[in-house]
Amino acid sequence: MGFGELFIDRVRRIMSNNWYYVIINGKRHGCFHSTRGLKQGDPLSPALFILGDEVLSRMLNLLHQNQMYKGFQMELKGPLINHLCFADDIIIFTTGIKQSLQHIMKTISTYEAVSDQLLNKNKSHFMVPSNTSSDIIVMIKETTGFSRKESPINYLGCSLYIGGQRIIYHSELVDKVIKKISGWQSRILSFGGRVTLVKHMLQSIIIHTMAAISCPKTTIKYLKSITADFYWGIDKERKKYH
Repeated sequence: MGFGELFIDRVRRIMSNNWYYVIINGKRHGCFHSTRGLKQGDPLSPALFILGDEVLSRMLNLLHQNQMYKGFQMELKGPLINHLCFADDIIIFTTGIKQSLQHIMKTISTYEAVSDQLLNKNKSHFMVPSNTSSDIIVMIKETTGFSRKESPINYLGCSLYIGGQRIIYHSELVDKVIKKISGWQSRILSFGGRVTLVKHMLQSIIIHTMAAISCPKTTIKYLKSITADFYWGIDKERKKYH
């Protein structure tokens, strides 16, 4: 990636020269050497993770140079969409061709061997259209080792789905707001604290989602009624207090 030898040597020394002491009742009792990784909370850790993610991203983009790899595109003249990546969440777009899937898994295996970051297949899934044949689904499972997940899936707090929009796709958003404003923590807050809690929920959860996708009108009306009822409960509580 163009880094100088001095920078690479410093990073290597920081990562390979870690020692830990066991403290019992405020006194050190022996130490041991860490064979890999950084110390917990090290500010260098997220920077190195981003560099590693950049390597994986470039490796996936290089797949388009392979003539045996068939990528995913929305239309014939449109750009090839390979992947979306944010921190440790990554979505890979490809066709359901076995050879293309094998190239992707080989790239991931190479990255695992180089970076020591292992893929958790128990938390990894694939999503295909509902009219996909069972033979293709079985082939994808055998090639990737992933399990199938039905639409929708959540990515960065937003629902991703195939086909038309349905109210049920946004039920998790509603449940999240209800859980936050009606939990036991809200009962011990003052009037001003509960008002602040509602405003925070509206500004962080709902606005973040609606900035990326358009929620159905029914969902928006229901969220308004929830917050209105909660405000009414606060106002009733305030009158009772006075």
